[in-house]
Amino acid sequence: MPFKPEMREPMFILDRYIIRNHIGPFFFSLSILTFIFIIDFVLRYIDPFLKKGIDFSVVFQVFILSLGHMFALIIPMAVLPATLMAFGNLASENEITALKSSGISLYRMVMPAVLIAVILTLGMILYNNMLLPESNHKLRNLLVDIYKKKPSIRIKENTFIDEFEGHTIYVREKNDKTGEIKDVQIFKNVNKRGALPTTIVAEKGRLIYLEKEHQLRFELENGEIHEMPVANDASTYRKTIFKNYITSIEDVDRSLKRTERQYRGDREMNVEQMQGRIIDIQGDIDVVKMKMNQAANRQMRLTFALLDNLKRKREFAKGDSAFAQAGVLPGGRRAKLQGAPKNFTASKGGRKEYITFKALGSQRDIMRSYFKQINRYQVEIYKKFSIPFACIIFVLIGAPIAIRTGKTGMNTAVGMSICFFLIYYICLIGGEKLADRMIIHPAAAMWAANVICGTAGLLLIRSTVKEQSMYDISKLNPLRFFNREPDAPNTR
Repeated sequence: MPFKPEMREPMFILDRYIIRNHIGPFFFSLSILTFIFIIDFVLRYIDPFLKKGIDFSVVFQVFILSLGHMFALIIPMAVLPATLMAFGNLASENEITALKSSGISLYRMVMPAVLIAVILTLGMILYNNMLLPESNHKLRNLLVDIYKKKPSIRIKENTFIDEFEGHTIYVREKNDKTGEIKDVQIFKNVNKRGALPTTIVAEKGRLIYLEKEHQLRFELENGEIHEMPVANDASTYRKTIFKNYITSIEDVDRSLKRTERQYRGDREMNVEQMQGRIIDIQGDIDVVKMKMNQAANRQMRLTFALLDNLKRKREFAKGDSAFAQAGVLPGGRRAKLQGAPKNFTASKGGRKEYITFKALGSQRDIMRSYFKQINRYQVEIYKKFSIPFACIIFVLIGAPIAIRTGKTGMNTAVGMSICFFLIYYICLIGGEKLADRMIIHPAAAMWAANVICGTAGLLLIRSTVKEQSMYDISKLNPLRFFNREPDAPNTR
């Protein structure tokens, strides 16, 4: 049935209905995926944060800032399960069949979901370019400050504590309320260069932390001090018995010092900043090329100057210096240069040619490192656009799968969606590694996943519209085009 102008209002109602069916599943899948990423966050940071004694407010800041790069992946991922649930419900209620009987094609049904995916893609592009770099930069600054923070004071019973630089502490019993300790062993200057080892043993004592002085003080009773004042001299071994002795560990500052890093990594920059950095690196590459050309031209002038007979005789009269610079000995004599490649010879003064050769190789390596930096920045630039585009790709994949399987085939739909997830992110991560190693172009690396999965989604929609089986493997056989039987003659 052809589309008529008077059908515009019903179609608008249909669009709203399909969009409304997407909102609930989208936020549901978004919450599930966010919960999974939060569990990963807790498992990753809980141990170092506990060791450092980080306050809950700081942990909460790290969590909020971590949501920045989480949402960059979670939002595109949430589109596929949301599309599967929305169109699966429509198919299970036979609403897809009713719409088809009304003359509405699958392309028209999918259009509202695609439109929302396009809007979501544009929003994610702006998010990745404007908000995500600042979030990553603040998160990186905070994590650097946390890792610089000294460990919290956690003296455990029957445990060797080596969290304080130059000290290892062992306490058999400890009272957390009074600070009393028993059977104390302190090994000082452990793994500290130039410092002599000292061992302190005491029957009991008291542990006090001085907040203002940032000191951890041990007030010990009835013990011994074993030390060797002179290194590698056993005759100077000294043993001191004490009734009361006080020793302290300095610079035990448990506070978190906040700093601001000026340097930004590639994931802490927007597109404009990375493009500016690429221009700067290209300028460095031009400088390296100029140095290589100057070194090569200088050596070539020295070599070709000896082709002139008069100059060669004049230089020969001076000695071997000119020939040495060109790597040639008068009379055809040549000498092997130590460390040079096989079959490479030069005179005793002809090392300049080999030095030039090595200098060119060094400059070539520097230039290659610059190209790797450019590739890394280009990968991040293309990633800011390719990952948001996955919102559209997952709609094209999810809609036909859900319509074919319906609600009863949700297990099959989920299994296929997981396969597409794996294919997409394997292509994305693998492409990034290949691009960083300069094996493939960054654009091809970042857009390969979208091209592969997008092509599969378009083929699925086309086969669904034509009601063709997507499991018919025989149709993949190219020989079937050569085995067609001739059409039957028309007998009329």
